[in-house]
Amino acid sequence: MPPTFSQNSSDFLSVKSRSDLAGWLGVSERALRYILYKLPDERKYSTFEIKKRNGNARVIDAPSPALKFLQSKLAETLSEIAPPRQLAKGYVRERSIFDHAKVHRSKRWLVLADIKDFFPSINFGRVFGVFRAAPFSFGHEVAVCLAQLCTKGGQLPQGAPTSPVISNIVCRRLDRELLELSKRSRCSVSRYADDVCFSTNTRDISARVADFVGEAGWVPGLELKSVFQRNGFQINPNKFMVRCGRERKLVTGLSVNSGVSIPRSWRRQLRSALHVIRKYGEVPGDSIVLSWRPAFQRSSAVNIGQVIRGKVRYAHWIDRLAGRGSVEALHRNFPQISSYFPRLSATYKFRILAEGDTDLLHLEAALSSFQNSGRFVDLEPRYQNFSGDKGDAELWETLLRIAKVDVHELTIGVFDCDAPAFMKKSGLVPGGRVQLGRMVYAFCLAPPDAATAEPFCIESLYSRADAMRCDSSSRRLFFKDEFDEATGVSIDGLFKRDYPKSTSVVVSGKVERVSDGASVLLSKMAFANNVHAAVAPFDNMSFDGFEPTWSSLRSLVVASSISS
Repeated sequence: MPPTFSQNSSDFLSVKSRSDLAGWLGVSERALRYILYKLPDERKYSTFEIKKRNGNARVIDAPSPALKFLQSKLAETLSEIAPPRQLAKGYVRERSIFDHAKVHRSKRWLVLADIKDFFPSINFGRVFGVFRAAPFSFGHEVAVCLAQLCTKGGQLPQGAPTSPVISNIVCRRLDRELLELSKRSRCSVSRYADDVCFSTNTRDISARVADFVGEAGWVPGLELKSVFQRNGFQINPNKFMVRCGRERKLVTGLSVNSGVSIPRSWRRQLRSALHVIRKYGEVPGDSIVLSWRPAFQRSSAVNIGQVIRGKVRYAHWIDRLAGRGSVEALHRNFPQISSYFPRLSATYKFRILAEGDTDLLHLEAALSSFQNSGRFVDLEPRYQNFSGDKGDAELWETLLRIAKVDVHELTIGVFDCDAPAFMKKSGLVPGGRVQLGRMVYAFCLAPPDAATAEPFCIESLYSRADAMRCDSSSRRLFFKDEFDEATGVSIDGLFKRDYPKSTSVVVSGKVERVSDGASVLLSKMAFANNVHAAVAPFDNMSFDGFEPTWSSLRSLVVASSISS
């Protein structure tokens, strides 16, 4: 029986031409041609470096907001059509470094093989081949366009939303052959991006996987090397390692000698930082711990309090998955500074839907900001929108359908407060909720402050100064109350809009500068992508206006967990 896909994915598989592809992506063919053929790489991507654990630099190519929007839509669809194999743990929803490490816990032998130049080795030709082959089977024109959309300089860029999912598709045959090799060698195997691990409790490790060769020591087995070479990859000889018995065994930064845990050296370093803060205070301790770089932190852009809180959240996450209590031990040993590691008695998982994709981007960016400062750290939402949900009525109908199924996952639909007729009909009030099923709720945004009057939407939760920031092309959001309803001219006389009688809180039509007719409107999607990606000057937005909304959502989630 052939697999069944969502309507969005079915429409993608039906694309026959560049024009069809542009329509599916939601842009004109002219705009798509400009992005693919006219726009230079330096305007498509922002290139920067981040520090690796070993102190070396990793080059990141972050796509522009417009390109990122197209790649994000494509990435989600590719994941549905060609899901990764079970042994792939990286770049897969609901799988993590913990799942990768867990496969190899408490094993006698551990073999670590790193794929050399993982993303660069996946070149344009290989990506083109992905789209020409099943299950996509696109024609030459469409496959070329998709490959160009997903590559930079003829290879997968590290930083593009499409690169992880395409790498997993390219590796499907590799994963199958690794699994077959592991069975012949009586080993377990898993892969997290370019990190491949084998483990076993047999007396000796199979020579198929690793071989000990005199002075050279441990080297990849001939069969293992052959598997990688057949699939267009090479093993990095400098990172190939074999560990046995009580030797220190680390998989993606986690110790697997006895179960899965954070390495002892990592915990020691965190306790040392806490000791410095307790003894000298945060400000003097900041300069002391900064001198430990790169051992303690990879960037000096944030203060030590933020670094410690981030590390404690990571430790809590591992504690919860592994059933350990390292964070609880910090409470006992450092009670004077326990504000750095609040007790997280539970992690609340739930699903959030919204009237559109932009709403989810704003909510996610706000929660991430709060959690970086230690707030709402017990919330773990899953953001999801269904194809076609583009408004309050459509979202309401979706929630009613979900309620009829009686799902076991708490599901909350978040609505703007910008449609008085709908609000009255649904019974929603600002910051309030309506229960539609045992585990299904409709929730309305809470006003950012007491002075906020209805109607308002999610962009209204930012301060007006933040919401009106201009991008690099001098475009910005515009709000309805900036314009005269009769003439469409802005109060300051500088701009003019189409359809001045539109009731939308945020202007979605055309806005021109009166002096020269230049288009100056930043779309809601572009604004949301800029905020979510922290693209300058949207990289230091204040999310204080989202606090009432997330506080109300947390109350709803906690109350639901108690009642269920």
